Amino acid sequence: MTSLAVLSDAPALCGQDRLQFSRYVDPLVSLLASPDSHTPFTIGVLGAWGSGKSSVLTMVDERLRERNEDAFLPVHFNPWVHRREPNLIQPLLRALRDAMTADRAKRFQSAALKITSIIGTLAADTLLSAVTAGRVTVDKLDAASAQYAKARNDVGSELSNLRTVLRDELAGLDNQGIRAVIFIDDLDRCEPDQVIDLLESIKLFLDVPGVFVLMALSKELVDRAVAMKYRDFGFAQEDLVDLGDEYLEKMIQLPLYLLPLDNRGVRTLLSELADPQLFDEHGDLLEKILLPNPRKIKRVLNLLAFTTSMVARTPGLAGLNRDLLVRLTTLRVQTPRLFSAVLADPDILVILELIYAGKLEASEGALRTHFRERGPGLYRAIEPHYRRQAYLEPLFTTSDFGSEQARLADHLTLFGGQP
Repeated sequence: MTSLAVLSDAPALCGQDRLQFSRYVDPLVSLLASPDSHTPFTIGVLGAWGSGKSSVLTMVDERLRERNEDAFLPVHFNPWVHRREPNLIQPLLRALRDAMTADRAKRFQSAALKITSIIGTLAADTLLSAVTAGRVTVDKLDAASAQYAKARNDVGSELSNLRTVLRDELAGLDNQGIRAVIFIDDLDRCEPDQVIDLLESIKLFLDVPGVFVLMALSKELVDRAVAMKYRDFGFAQEDLVDLGDEYLEKMIQLPLYLLPLDNRGVRTLLSELADPQLFDEHGDLLEKILLPNPRKIKRVLNLLAFTTSMVARTPGLAGLNRDLLVRLTTLRVQTPRLFSAVLADPDILVILELIYAGKLEASEGALRTHFRERGPGLYRAIEPHYRRQAYLEPLFTTSDFGSEQARLADHLTLFGGQP
């Protein structure tokens, strides 16, 4: 490799659609643009971390602008950026206000002023802020207390007034044939309680005519957030999973699940992103051992590019086995817990190679026989991963860690190991 280039984690644009996201984007754009689509309407783009949810949102935004920029008010909100704020509804409303203010035709100035007033009311009223942040549930305020009863009525009335103002302003957009499309991304990076906070705030304030909400999130994240919220209510674990499903059904009208990459998709991505020499020499191996996750694939390729360049410039490392570097880099990115154990004891690589080759039994007793007092510790290191991560089988069945055992320490110094 003669040059060093890395791959950005930024969402892909329509002209960079290597993974056929247009199969999701085109129907979504058609739905958002159709005069027969009724609002409010919330769409959830569901997929694992790194599966391409951000790219789908970016492409939808791009296509809407190309189709008819004046027919949509795009609002972009990243809750993770505001994760330290006491609640997320205020920065969300600020994003809506800022999008209105930025309109070149100045069509939304009056609505922007009204939303600014709503933001000010939420910020000024401590109890109201606590309610919108999810720290006080209005329905659960102590009915026996006259003070709380009055507070409940006051807060309920104020929230109703604020929602009515917002509904009226957004209805004004709808009457002009303009739809607000609120794009919410990076929810996966927020704490579970913030996820619930935001979802409930959207339902409270933005479930109004003229508004589409398009959010990227993980189903597992919602399940975990709901489980945390209701863990003290005595639900069985299997019931908590059902609660997560019910919660999503209430919040999202259209759940769109991104299809995982298949082997052909992984190879296509590799052929377009990997250094040609790397692809020619190790493309078949990488196709078998890379997880079908675009973000992880980019991370493996970036680390490989940098590591290979560094090896070529370091005296004494030029003879390192390139095949093993590919395997170690993949292991480092995809299974960091196992890799930490490898750094502490490189013999784990040889042991896994023997186990997957059928030359050593994967049991504590077998490892104790071969490695005496080290056996139990070695078994604890490999047991959570052996046969539980399918990619490890092709990674170790054709590897050469045993024959390179004398230089494993040199290979591992590239990843933080001790020489």
